[in-house]
Amino acid sequence: MSVVPFPTPGRWTWESARGRTRAVRVSPHAETGVLALSLWRDDRCVGSVHLTPEEAASLVGRLSEALAGLAAPPSPAPPDPVEDRLEHLERRLRALEEGTPPA
Repeated sequence: MSVVPFPTPGRWTWESARGRTRAVRVSPHAETGVLALSLWRDDRCVGSVHLTPEEAASLVGRLSEALAGLAAPPSPAPPDPVEDRLEHLERRLRALEEGTPPA
């Protein structure tokens, strides 16, 4: 009788945008020194990649940069020449009404 080792424990991340039918599983394989990322659709593995620790660290860095980009506040809108001109005219009118020299 032979003993079959239980599969390596892993972590699952389910895609919620499409009804949780797709997932990514991350499994460490210490015996070979790699991290396996497998793509699942329903109950089937449809693809996988084995990454060295250096490759996994690079991927984590890229994911962090992408997340930071998504979390960053949107860049300000470019100046609107019409808005700028109206603001300038309003300042001049206010100065004339107050009796001060326009800037």
